[in-house]
Amino acid sequence: MCALLNETLGVDKNDSNGNDSYYSERDVNTKSLSDYALSEAYVNFYKGVAEDILFYGMCIVGPFGLLGNLLSVCVFLRSPSLRRTTTGQWLVALAIADSTVLIGEIFRWLSSVRIHISGKYFYCFPPSLGLNFFHATSAGCKITHFLRYSGSLWSAWITVAIAVERLIAVAWPLKIADISTPRRVQILIALIAFSGLALGLFPFWTVDLLARKNVPRCRISNERAYSLWNDIVIKFCSLFIPCTLITVLTVVIIGLLYHARNRRKACLSASIKSRQQSTSMRLISVEAQMTIMLVAVCVSTVALRVPYTIAYHIRSNVWYIRRSNETEITSYFAYRLTDLINIINYAVNFLLYCLCGSSFRKECEKLFCRCSKRHAQVMRKTTMEDISMPINSNKN
Repeated sequence: MCALLNETLGVDKNDSNGNDSYYSERDVNTKSLSDYALSEAYVNFYKGVAEDILFYGMCIVGPFGLLGNLLSVCVFLRSPSLRRTTTGQWLVALAIADSTVLIGEIFRWLSSVRIHISGKYFYCFPPSLGLNFFHATSAGCKITHFLRYSGSLWSAWITVAIAVERLIAVAWPLKIADISTPRRVQILIALIAFSGLALGLFPFWTVDLLARKNVPRCRISNERAYSLWNDIVIKFCSLFIPCTLITVLTVVIIGLLYHARNRRKACLSASIKSRQQSTSMRLISVEAQMTIMLVAVCVSTVALRVPYTIAYHIRSNVWYIRRSNETEITSYFAYRLTDLINIINYAVNFLLYCLCGSSFRKECEKLFCRCSKRHAQVMRKTTMEDISMPINSNKN
């Protein structure tokens, strides 16, 4: 059961779940109490539905995403053929960045506060469980936002870098080995990670744990600075610019992929002997699979993040203006629903790798078979020891 908070005010813009103020004191004074209660209940009902979708969706998306990202890292690091490639390094970094976002989202989810139709707040998990890391301490408030924002930046620009590398691989296949080397990729990953972490630091001086009606909540403490950094980091650096670049690059890659593959095969067949050609064609097959995997990642990133980018822009434009019930409900519902879709972007890559890459599937099978064989050996050894113990005791 959700724990009812002793607060009956409407959700304000500084709410941890992204809710914003809808009714001001002037609005209450200019309406009759019955009209205000009806309109407030109407809005709160649909806000509660949106929060329910996000809350229960995170029950699946969060654990599934963390497990999938962990398995992706294990497969890439334990496979010699994938670990040595620049693609493998990019995808390991992407899995770590996505996991960073998911950890921040799970912290926020564990501290979820929803609004009842009456306007009262509810904790979705009882405070006695000690899961309220987000609203419990100032450090928890700042760290949660830092993980979400920095991980989102890191993930977005790694995806842009992956799209750029795939464009080079498709357009100039014979030069990609000289242009994209493991050493250069490691340096780029470090620079992207450092930039994302640095730009994601702004919650440490713009949000804090503030009390309202004696109820501490994670809120914006410096609204002017937060709005400025939010526009720079979230709107542009994390949403608009990466989505635009990934969309353009993906369209170009898809357009060039078929012709580039044929041109590569023709160049190799003209200069390599039959036995070497067979090996090279197998390498081409692996490279083509990796390209398909990475294009799938780019396409899913665009498909899952663009709706949230649009909804976030619309919602941010109505935060500071008076709006009708229909505008409030529509913008808020779209904002929360696309927020869940955006979070799915950080959890779905393992599934895409399995669907689009036979090489990745084979490495997964090897990993799981290796683990199952070890488990079988341990069980067999334990069974033999259990059998031998009674025999030895009878001899004695």
